Order: sequence, then structure tokens, then C-alpha cells
Amino acid sequence: MRKDFLYWGSRLERWLLRAVVLCAVVLVAVQWFAYDPAVRVISQVDEGLTGGNGTSYAHLEHLVTFQLLDYSTLPKAAIMVNGEKKGCFTHRYVTVAVDDGAVLAIDARFYQQPVSVKVIETYGDVQWPPAGTVFAVHGTVREIGKVVVRGEREKQ
Repeated sequence: MRKDFLYWGSRLERWLLRAVVLCAVVLVAVQWFAYDPAVRVISQVDEGLTGGNGTSYAHLEHLVTFQLLDYSTLPKAAIMVNGEKKGCFTHRYVTVAVDDGAVLAIDARFYQQPVSVKVIETYGDVQWPPAGTVFAVHGTVREIGKVVVRGEREKQ
């Protein structure tokens, strides 16, 4: 009888050990997918496509890409569209969605040294600002002008 008890006890121990290992694997997998860096980036992009007041900018096809010159990153420098901060120079390049008549500005208030920003490329018939234009800002917010989209003025 004693031999039979040890036999069932060892089998129960094996099954319990398998269940614990399986639960640990499932827990690690769930945490990996819940905190996956790619999912976080995708969710940030999705949040960036909707404005704070609930308006959706996902339909906009007009984009302007800026490059930070002389520096690789200036996280407190920003591109503002209609007075709202739409992109920060946490990386060297910033792309912002614009619409016809939107007022663009560069915010470099935090930095005392001159900050130069170049328009690298425009997408979706953006006529102004033209690609290749360089704007210099020195410790202030500089309004660089209104966006002009080719074809939008004739529609109105």
C-alpha cells in the first residue's frame, strides 16, 4: 500500500509542476504582448492622428517634414501648427500634418543658442513652405507663415 501511495504522489507532483510551468509561460507571453514596444509606438501614432478636441486628422494628405540642422536632437524644440505643439525634435526629423491656411511656427524658447530647421520635403501638393527652406530661431517662437496647398484655394 505504501508503494502505491508514493506512485500517485509522484504523478501528482509531476502534473502540478507542469501546470506551474505552463502558467509561468502564459504569464510571460501575456506580459510580452501587453508591453510590446511596437504596440506602444502604434498606439502613440494613433493618438497623434486625433487632435485633443476629438477632430480626426487621419484623412489629411498634406504633410511637411522638417530636419533639425546642427544638432541631432533638441527635445524641447517643437513645431507648432495653429498654436498647438504638433511635433518635438526628440529625433532629428519631424513630420507634421497641415491643412491649407494653417500657421506654422518653431518654438525654441528653451534654447539660448540659434536653432536652424530645414524643410526637407512636402507631401500632398503643399506649395508653401517650399522644400529646402531654412529657418533660424534664436530663443523665441518664430512664426514661419501660412501653409499654401495647391488646388485648395480653387475648391473654396
